[in-house]
Amino acid sequence: MKTKHHSFIPLSPELLPRQKLNEVVGLPPRPEGLDVKIEWEHRLKKEHPKGSPRKLTFVCSAEWSWSPAHHRIANYYLNPKRKYWFLWNNWVDDQAYPWTWHWDVLAYAPRIEADECSVAAYMLLEHWKSDAEHGHLDQYHWINNTGCLSVEDIQAVAREIW
Repeated sequence: MKTKHHSFIPLSPELLPRQKLNEVVGLPPRPEGLDVKIEWEHRLKKEHPKGSPRKLTFVCSAEWSWSPAHHRIANYYLNPKRKYWFLWNNWVDDQAYPWTWHWDVLAYAPRIEADECSVAAYMLLEHWKSDAEHGHLDQYHWINNTGCLSVEDIQAVAREIW
């Protein structure tokens, strides 16, 4: 869905978080009862969110750049609702003029009492795992920005998949 909100995209290497030499950490324990569903595989139908999300926690931003004409920038957000946790992507459509920002629900899970960062890590893990398996997605080329997940946390998620 189209939106006026837009995520930060670094336009120079100095604005990227440090990602070459980092401590190797593992994933936090998976929250008990966290059952992540990928939205395109298991549609919510009537319970699908209407409109753009309001209460958001920024998770991270990652970028893939295969060539100057083939790239992907994903800005991940966690959105707690009454019944579900939602993982959203805020992305820019640069194939249209003027460029427009959109929100897409990527994954959801029943709302449980758990640390937001742990929920975000496992929702991102399940989304990337599904995208790698079904969409042949390779590992991101760099991390654009960090939120509730640090560079080390994002790398721990990626090690589980790639």
